[in-house]
Amino acid sequence: MTRNATFYILKVNRQRKVRLMLSQQLQVFLQVADCGSFTKAAKRLLVTPASVMKHINTLESRLGVTLFKRDKRGVVLTAAGQSLYQDGKKMAALADHAAAKAKRAEQDEGIVIRVGSSLLNPSKVLTDLWAPLRATYPQYKFHIVPYTDTKEERFAVIAALGETFDLLVGTFDSKTIRSRANYLILGGYRLCVAVPEGHPLAAKKMLSIQDLHGERLVKVKRGETERLDHFQDVLQLTHPQIIVEEADYYYDLDTFNACEQNGTLLLTLDAWAEIHPSLITLPVEWDYTVPYGILYAKEPSPEVSRFLQILKDSLPG
Repeated sequence: MTRNATFYILKVNRQRKVRLMLSQQLQVFLQVADCGSFTKAAKRLLVTPASVMKHINTLESRLGVTLFKRDKRGVVLTAAGQSLYQDGKKMAALADHAAAKAKRAEQDEGIVIRVGSSLLNPSKVLTDLWAPLRATYPQYKFHIVPYTDTKEERFAVIAALGETFDLLVGTFDSKTIRSRANYLILGGYRLCVAVPEGHPLAAKKMLSIQDLHGERLVKVKRGETERLDHFQDVLQLTHPQIIVEEADYYYDLDTFNACEQNGTLLLTLDAWAEIHPSLITLPVEWDYTVPYGILYAKEPSPEVSRFLQILKDSLPG
């Protein structure tokens, strides 16, 4: 009694894309038939001759037929082998056609890039950057996936890169975050100070560092962002009159609310000027920036990789 042989399989790769392909045993059989030798086929397949022979023996056992006549000079197809070879070639062509057809269907439908968006890290940064390229690459479509800026959800979102989200856009200069994902830097946001409405400094157009003397300045907690840790070291060394207070490692809307309610100043970014209606974001006479960019999975899908490469090629410099 013979067991049925499987000639087609659905293979799921790391990016969870399903792909129609020939079974390994049928691929090995076709290669041996083309080469006329187990050894030559093994070299092409980058496996051992013993492995090739094992696949052929298993296939013959499952089919209940002899596929090759073996001798010292190599192998020759039997009548059964010739029949399977002819049909196997048709199967290979059909598998290639099916894969190409599926690819064309995907391109016609569009390649969807899932972009996370929150109050502090909005997707608009990416969509604006992509706007000049949209006409050239119409197959790419954006699906915006909202999330909130709480610490718990931020890490859940990063863990979901490649699954629920393809890309996140914003400032992700944290050591922990960047150890869990890849980061394509697009530019830098200027480091500013947010002042509550009604504060004496709120009427200014630009702040000097001396304006901050005697003020309580809130920033992220030390230890996660080397750039801001260095900034704090320099500030406290050269301007100890500024009272630096630490919030959590990451800002959320509660951080902005607390500064407005307590009358404290907040170290912020020019990109966050519209976050809180009662905080006025002012530039300061210093030359500090924080990088922003695109966060993506350690092993992005081919579609996301191609999208990012197009974006990289379009960037100046």
